[in-house]
Amino acid sequence: MNERLMIFIDGSNLFHGIRHLNIKVDYSKLVEFLREGRYLVRAYFYTAVPQEKDVKKGTPEWDSLMRQRRFLDELSLMGIKVRTANLRKLPGGEFLEKEVDIMLATDMLSLAYRNAYDTAILVSGDSDFIHTVEAVQSLGKRVENATFKKTSSYNLRKACDRFILLDDYINVFIMEEKQPEIVPVKEEEEKEKEGFWNKLKKFFTS
Repeated sequence: MNERLMIFIDGSNLFHGIRHLNIKVDYSKLVEFLREGRYLVRAYFYTAVPQEKDVKKGTPEWDSLMRQRRFLDELSLMGIKVRTANLRKLPGGEFLEKEVDIMLATDMLSLAYRNAYDTAILVSGDSDFIHTVEAVQSLGKRVENATFKKTSSYNLRKACDRFILLDDYINVFIMEEKQPEIVPVKEEEEKEKEGFWNKLKKFFTS
């Protein structure tokens, strides 16, 4: 009942699984699903973002950056702690993601060392985290792994104390599509008639 939980989400790795399945995730629902009634100390989301100076305004890349910022702001409003690194722009114009994995691994390990949690949930399928998982476990902490099949690492699953295949629970945390408002035909006709008579009335009284 008093198990303290922290969730560490590898944004880039999770995104690839989501894109493969062509779904949209409600991150507040995902966190609640993974929590399973335990005491959630904090959930972290890690990603890399281009710097404004490296993106030209008015381009598709600029629009993408603005969308990404709005998305990260929404996560923050949900209570998810967003941790970002800068994408590095290469001479050829491509962007290189660096430091995100190191940032996640450092947080996960340092918080375990400070006894900030009892169980960590690593939402990633990146096998580079195996050594981090083992170091956290050596401090007496449990580590659970949650990811989609497309991005899952068998060796990472083996290293963790528990594995959760997110593909099996998509309906629990998928984002619900907003349905368009349907106006009854009769109501629509009444509105049109009301508008017509109002215009007519205005014409004769003006």
